[in-house]
Amino acid sequence: MLERTARPLAGLWNGIASLMDVIYRGLGGPGRYVQDFLNGVWLGHSLHAVLVDVVVGGATAALLLDVLRVVFGVEGMETAATWVTGLVLLSALGAFVSGLTDFKDTAPGDERNLAGMHGVINIVGTAFLAVSFFARLGSSHDLGFWMLLVSYLVLSVGAFIGGHVVFKHGVMINHNDFPRAKRAKEFTAVLPAAELPDGQPTKAMLGATALVLVRRGDVVHALKETCSHAGGPLSQGEVRGDVIICPWHYSNFRLADGVVRHGPATHRVPAYAARISGDQVEVQGPIGE
Repeated sequence: MLERTARPLAGLWNGIASLMDVIYRGLGGPGRYVQDFLNGVWLGHSLHAVLVDVVVGGATAALLLDVLRVVFGVEGMETAATWVTGLVLLSALGAFVSGLTDFKDTAPGDERNLAGMHGVINIVGTAFLAVSFFARLGSSHDLGFWMLLVSYLVLSVGAFIGGHVVFKHGVMINHNDFPRAKRAKEFTAVLPAAELPDGQPTKAMLGATALVLVRRGDVVHALKETCSHAGGPLSQGEVRGDVIICPWHYSNFRLADGVVRHGPATHRVPAYAARISGDQVEVQGPIGE
């Protein structure tokens, strides 16, 4: 039902995503670092999720303070409720910016449609939250309470849809955890050395786990082929310097260990020790797990 509701505005959602992509590309290198910060590369997981926790938790606390004042007559709650509401508003603005950055790299279709509806509902909730905060600054605490109550209900709907986006469509989760990379306790042959050209990302299989191999002379790098952000095929990506770039959303992973150099990915890709032994390329690992 949620997917059907969001589909009529698919053109709008795609337009917003395209506009964000144009903005970040126009910013060049600095824009890439801003995007990394807002995606949460430095945290190792989504920054948006952290800020949303502050919004939901803070709004709940502010509403409790208001209920204590309005329903139970507890005195002295006004200042505390105002400060907490201000914190929630600030966090909601941060969640909006970080969420819009994540939204840029959602897949067209139901995933993006739902993410767009989630964002619009939360913008409405944030607007009521802003009215609540500024009403409190003007000492209209009763108006602030009612605006917060409306905001809380709207934000709760938005949070429910956001959960649907994450838990059903897998947005901003680690796509390498499901399933996990196959382990090789000993060095195991995965590809004839003659089939691995120098500098060209090449797909190989370790059992049911797809790997991407990159040869540099006698040195071979091996990563799990699945991009952790959205499951893109790294074997179809580009090698540039010491990184491999996902062809879908251009996440950069260090060849030596799979660490994220640029997002939108926030989780490293499993890396394997690799070598050329005789006429075979062999891998062992993953390393560092």
